[in-house]
Amino acid sequence: MKIPVVTQHRHVHLSEEDAVTLFGGALTPERSIAHKGQFLSTESVSIIGLKGTFDRVRILGPERTQTQVELSASDAFAIGLDVPARMSGDLSRAGSCILRTPHGEVKAKSSTIIAARHLHCSQSDAEKLQLAHLDVISVATQSGEQLNNVIVRIHPTYATEFHLTKDEAAEYWLQTGDHVTLL
Repeated sequence: MKIPVVTQHRHVHLSEEDAVTLFGGALTPERSIAHKGQFLSTESVSIIGLKGTFDRVRILGPERTQTQVELSASDAFAIGLDVPARMSGDLSRAGSCILRTPHGEVKAKSSTIIAARHLHCSQSDAEKLQLAHLDVISVATQSGEQLNNVIVRIHPTYATEFHLTKDEAAEYWLQTGDHVTLL
């Protein structure tokens, strides 16, 4: 089965409380993304580190229970943040940053990670591929290069997609729209 690649760019998931602080209310959907019920919001935020700032960083909705900032390793380095690689949602020992908009500012403590490469998978595709939630697998690129330590994430709302940071994608000459296969 060919699995589409999605190159992840820096983005933010906000808690409801932080969305209110930064925008005065809930996020506004601009367009849906492949995972059912999730969307790219019209709002953006500045991420401020010790040595720099990224402006106009997009936010994915809906709101979550905790704010999470996802960067690549080169992004974190560029703005002076010490950020661990983690599975999305695992904020243990996560880095901290400041999020700012014209409406407000949030000290986003223990919020910032480099998302580990992962395979989002629908339940039906997981059954076909004989995968279980949190399996660790390997995939091959179209040129035959192998990427190991891919974490499987299964959920009824997920589209089946292989996600990796822009840094990793560049290393393997991958881009959104390419495909990988399971090994």
